[in-house]
Amino acid sequence: MSIQARQKQERIIEAVRRGLEGEAAIAFMRQSGFLTTPIGLVRQLRSLGGRARILEQIHEGKSNVDILELQFPAERLARLRPATQEQADLFGAVDLSHEPVTLPNLLPGDFDTTRLMLRVPNDLYHALGIAARVEGVNRNQLIVDILSTALSRTPGLDRFLDLDLPQDEG
Repeated sequence: MSIQARQKQERIIEAVRRGLEGEAAIAFMRQSGFLTTPIGLVRQLRSLGGRARILEQIHEGKSNVDILELQFPAERLARLRPATQEQADLFGAVDLSHEPVTLPNLLPGDFDTTRLMLRVPNDLYHALGIAARVEGVNRNQLIVDILSTALSRTPGLDRFLDLDLPQDEG
């Protein structure tokens, strides 16, 4: 089986280790970068010997890769193990013989666009889609146009009290 399939099974074992079930387990798998369905998750668990067997091995103190190696002894799963690092590698001497790299200060205004995530009610979302089709633009462009129009209106300056300027007494 491919290394990617074994990595997916390792993530399934991790979901079991964390006590995730159902939608929470599926969300964890998707967050880990593996697309799965509830039926696919059940099939994978069965191929690994079942949830109870995995929990049993976890309680014995086995790691995720150890569990996979027990289940599939003929395969070489050494690539799944993280490389153990030496203390010197982690806290070794810093080489200051070269000049430090300076990164540019990137501000939000340095890019043409910025991603914005909005949670809107379903009916409003569908209304935006209909309005975008009528206008002949995509939904994102319609939202940008609406926000630009709303924010370009200058409010009446009498609403804002400027504390720095002296007020007329009369």
